[in-house]
Amino acid sequence: MKKEMLMEADDLSLTPHVGIDSLPTMLKDCLVVGQTTQTKDIMLLSSLTAVSSVLGNISFRYAHYGKRYWPMLQTFIMASPASGKGIADVAKELVKPIHEAYGLFIPGDSTYPAFYELLYEQNGRGLLYETEGSVITDIWKNGCGNYNTALRKIAEHETLSKNRMADGRTEIDVPRMAMLLTGTFGQFRTLVPSIENGFFSRLTLLVVRGGNAFDETVFMPNNETVSASEKLTKWGKRLHETVRRLRGTNVTFRLSDSQAAQVGKTMAGEYGEYLKHLGEGFHANIVRNGVTMMRVAAILSAMRLVEDRESPERLLSEETPVIECTEADFQTAMVIATKLLLNAADAYNQIGGKKQELVPAPQGSYQSLTFMASLPPVFTTGECVEQAQTMGVCERTARRWINNWMETGLLHKKEHGLYKKVG
Repeated sequence: MKKEMLMEADDLSLTPHVGIDSLPTMLKDCLVVGQTTQTKDIMLLSSLTAVSSVLGNISFRYAHYGKRYWPMLQTFIMASPASGKGIADVAKELVKPIHEAYGLFIPGDSTYPAFYELLYEQNGRGLLYETEGSVITDIWKNGCGNYNTALRKIAEHETLSKNRMADGRTEIDVPRMAMLLTGTFGQFRTLVPSIENGFFSRLTLLVVRGGNAFDETVFMPNNETVSASEKLTKWGKRLHETVRRLRGTNVTFRLSDSQAAQVGKTMAGEYGEYLKHLGEGFHANIVRNGVTMMRVAAILSAMRLVEDRESPERLLSEETPVIECTEADFQTAMVIATKLLLNAADAYNQIGGKKQELVPAPQGSYQSLTFMASLPPVFTTGECVEQAQTMGVCERTARRWINNWMETGLLHKKEHGLYKKVG
């Protein structure tokens, strides 16, 4: 019998593990729209995705061969019907002024030729934003409607080309399009029927679980959600102003040497633990999670530019404009990326990524095993708690994991507060 991968809802959620106070004010105001952990998670990822769509002049180098990427996310939020995922539509307020000025939105209900032509007209820029997953699944059933392959190439900023008898050959050289889709688990499996479909590993995935209790704030008499939407409209105007001022200016985003080293260390730990339990089919997700982390860090840094009206002027005065990631934004991006990889593992199981009867039952969640792999062979309680904070794990959970590791024979206690890994 197939074993189900058991994960607590708290393991998959994002916002309880992110330091809210350290977020850009723009993002804090977006999270106010959500009243529950689930809706705050949806607003977090929706807002990051919407803003990413207009950052076509901010790029970074990634990997040893220095491939250039841009911050655009391709996001799928998977949740049950009537679970609140429709709140994602509110995040569009952040980019409406830019759409009105330059054109941005791409309808989900588009055949591939229509999708391509609109993206071409917008110079490869755009935001496909669809909160009804059935719209996409229905159009993709049409032979000329499925643009799955195009989305895979767009995620890597690879050239899109089309050749037709009527109008000849056209190319979109470096597409920079973001996408946000929300849908049910069944709709996700229709769009991504197999892990062998490269679309899966390129998606930023959020699996919304829990929240079975009725949200009593849904009929709030003081209409707070409306005022929160007005805040997003305000930030949309500020974002438009920043984008307009930096239009035509190419900006480089980068990490510090110590931040880059931490990314490598964390990914190495994730790689070994996830592959051990999920197999080679999950390889691409782990590797591409590093790109996701960089994209999230770049989006957070761009939000800081919107807050500080003087920052765009500083960039314009530099011969080679550069944004360096702050430590606060880096740690936030690391927490979000770590959690998103855990969500991808859960989604991987949803589409039968590996026959679970061949996988030994993990001793603890994948997140705890990834966390343990990031610790040195011998460590103190204090070192464990400090490292936990970089991965969005609270002190109480870290201490509980230490006890679990000792009980299962993964850890040996050398003396009070000092531990050694076994094996």
